[in-house]
Amino acid sequence: MKKFRSSIKGALYLILGNFGYSVAFNCFFTENNIAAGGFGGLGLVINSVLPVSTGVAVFVISVPVFIWSYVIQGTKYTLSALISTLAFSVFLDVFSFLPNLTDDRLLAAICGGALYGVSASLLTMGRVAGSGTDLLSRLLVTRLRRVSLGGILMFCDGIVVALSVIAFGDIESGILAVVAVFVMTTVMDTAVRGVNRACLFEIIPDGPVEELAKEIMELGRGVTLVQAQGMYQRTERDMLLVVVRPREVYAVKDLIREKCPGAFVMLLPANEIMGRGFEGIDLTVPMRENDGDEQRPV
Repeated sequence: MKKFRSSIKGALYLILGNFGYSVAFNCFFTENNIAAGGFGGLGLVINSVLPVSTGVAVFVISVPVFIWSYVIQGTKYTLSALISTLAFSVFLDVFSFLPNLTDDRLLAAICGGALYGVSASLLTMGRVAGSGTDLLSRLLVTRLRRVSLGGILMFCDGIVVALSVIAFGDIESGILAVVAVFVMTTVMDTAVRGVNRACLFEIIPDGPVEELAKEIMELGRGVTLVQAQGMYQRTERDMLLVVVRPREVYAVKDLIREKCPGAFVMLLPANEIMGRGFEGIDLTVPMRENDGDEQRPV
């Protein structure tokens, strides 16, 4: 039953993410001649010079990426990528009748880029494969671990934008495509990190730590005791480490004021937390390492 619910959840993320892609493309980019990166933009360029639909072009140029995905991510993840790409290609052609929502090209670039970014984050949070440059970027990030997923995606999409400028001979469209790609990567990075955002308390109490630790644990959060030493007086002190969700910060602050009003407290942002009590997604390792042997089927 748990695997069934997981598969349904993954399928829902996959459909919503790729549907969002197709809506952004058809409602904001196509009529405004904004090839905002991605294999969708590359498919649009191919469609302008060859008698094939954009959706078909997207699927054909994705085949080499499928092969690499099979090597890096395994069978199940690649199957998910194949289904995701098929969904995007089909949605792209099926919903081509959708109207252009704005003739303001700058507004189209911003709105379309934001919708693209939200759609990409849905696929990432659902732990299902993306398509096009989204899939390519997730393969590259397993090799370039010091670069963010959004940064790699921006680079890949930048190449597509450059090709579209050459193909269409329209510098303004290229500039607007860059704006759309920037908005997309910013939204995606913010959404993915925001889902698992937390705050780290480093607490040096001015007295016994047992009561404060007990009260914090009653909030449902773990507490780690660390032995510390003040370098000025060489005094041994206890330090508590506590990781909480942003909404829990004020509750912990109130406990500290009540139980240890003289405590020295540092509150630090934690962009990503993985471990018990915090579901995390490590994008720098293949998905099959995140979820066991291979990515869950969709």
